[in-house]
Order: sequence, then structure tokens, then C-alpha cells
Amino acid sequence: MTDSAEFDLIRRRHHYRCSICRQPEKVTGTLLPVKGKAAEVDAYCTFPVCPDHHAKYMQGFFTGIEMKKIGISAEEYRNLLSEIKEEQDAGKGLSTAEKGSLTKDETIKKIQKAQKMKMPKVHSDYKKEI
Repeated sequence: MTDSAEFDLIRRRHHYRCSICRQPEKVTGTLLPVKGKAAEVDAYCTFPVCPDHHAKYMQGFFTGIEMKKIGISAEEYRNLLSEIKEEQDAGKGLSTAEKGSLTKDETIKKIQKAQKMKMPKVHSDYKKEI
């Protein structure tokens, strides 16, 4: 994908936060690269994501909202996953983090645990009386 110096610049550009959940690297752990599309260009580029979202990406569990955040469609996502699987089968160009990604069962358990966590509710006080 990208070398470490280039990915360090990408992480800095994203303020050391996950591109999906916006959690800082200090909270989530080391950010990992995934392919997506920036709004300005048609070519694929690299986005930093937390280990949970990286595992979810690699297992094919990204939702429409998550795909939209990195600028890819469902068809492009399927194509990217098939390219990644071919690279894994060939065993070239992958980092140790990508080679040791979580198994499908571990990923499902992490997703279920994250869904059970209580997230802060957003209150809207935009109701105006006429």
C-alpha cells in the first residue's frame, strides 16, 4: 500500500484520528491504512483507520455510511476486497498488521461489543415556536 513515511504524513493530515469514528490514535491504538477515494480526485488514496474499523473493512463488514466516509461505492468496495484477497494469496506487499488481521468471529464479537456500548445522545433544541 504505502510506505511508513508517507503513511505518517497521511496520519498527520488526518490529525491522528480514525477516518471513520474520529477517535484519536491515543485512544484506539495504532492507525492502519485502508484504500478509499478522496473527494477531489478519482484515484484511490489511503485513509487511516483504527484497528476495529480496519478489521471490519478487511472482513467486508463496512456499512454504506462507512463506505461513504472514505468515498467508495459498494461495487468499488467489493473490487478492493477482491484485490486485497488476491494480494494476500500471493503474500506480497502486506504489512504485518494486515497479515495478522482478526478472524471473522473475533471481528463479529468486537462489532457486537461496540454496538452494546452506550454512546452519548445528541439533543436537538431546534424546535421553535411559531
